[in-house]
Amino acid sequence: MQVPLSSKNTSPLKMPGDGQMQETIPSLEPLKREALKKKILSSLDSLLPLPQVVLKAQNLLLDPNSSFNELADIIETDQEITLKILKMANSAYYSLKNEVCSVRQACVILGFSVIGEIIMAAGTSTLFSKPLTGYGMNPKSLWQHSLAVALASRKIANAIQSAQANEAFLCGLFHDVGKLILDEHIFSHNDEFKDFLVNGDHPHFEIEKQILGFEHSEIASELCKSWEFPRAVTRAIKRHHFLNSKQAGELAIILNAADTLIRIRADKNGNSRITDQIDPQVMEFLALNEDDLSSIMAEVNESVRKITDEIFRAAS
Repeated sequence: MQVPLSSKNTSPLKMPGDGQMQETIPSLEPLKREALKKKILSSLDSLLPLPQVVLKAQNLLLDPNSSFNELADIIETDQEITLKILKMANSAYYSLKNEVCSVRQACVILGFSVIGEIIMAAGTSTLFSKPLTGYGMNPKSLWQHSLAVALASRKIANAIQSAQANEAFLCGLFHDVGKLILDEHIFSHNDEFKDFLVNGDHPHFEIEKQILGFEHSEIASELCKSWEFPRAVTRAIKRHHFLNSKQAGELAIILNAADTLIRIRADKNGNSRITDQIDPQVMEFLALNEDDLSSIMAEVNESVRKITDEIFRAAS
């Protein structure tokens, strides 16, 4: 389904200084921008490999014909993730009456969706362990944001009775993974990046576009393609900032709403209604109200806190 919507404000950025709107001049010359993007795209696999257990597990989780035994066989090839799953399954978070002693038992008791969340959370906690010096983010903050958007995406998908809840979770978890690759290039233009943040309320993707000529969701989409993620997922990641595109669809809208919701949560702006801060056409499409979104936000807050505690406790 393609659902064109009005995009966020993508007008030229104010250049730092006197606050007047000036001509938009990218920091890199066009040829250098193209060369940099080509270099990044040609070496994605070596720049950021995804753990094989995560790759194989996500394919099974999206296959309605897969079995618990198949999933358990894949998980058990990775001792670290196996240990994390068993520790989390036996944690207070899931409140199980009996001790879980095997991955197969955990799969049966917790179900595909929950096991999928644990695998992806555990597998990506290492992937996202790099500090983002250019963006000024610590390792845990990007992972927590991505996990929160993933959980919110699944909950929104379920709330609107979408058949793509698992895909929505994937979109949320990997929508910002391009920042891991772009960070060193943002760092090399750190003064300009900080100036834009200080002198205007601009999202990262707009500043990246201004400085580099491309932005993190483009790189994230291509990276997920190299990992052979479903086309619907890679397309939604690429388009979720630009909902006026003819390529925008249900997953991009869900991801846009989830990302905005989690940013509202991070800003802790209690004076504004959530529904007033999300694109009106997105709200119209989702047909969710303030109470729905408040409930989703509260559930995500609790889940992220508990999963974070358990993941890092299991790693220690």
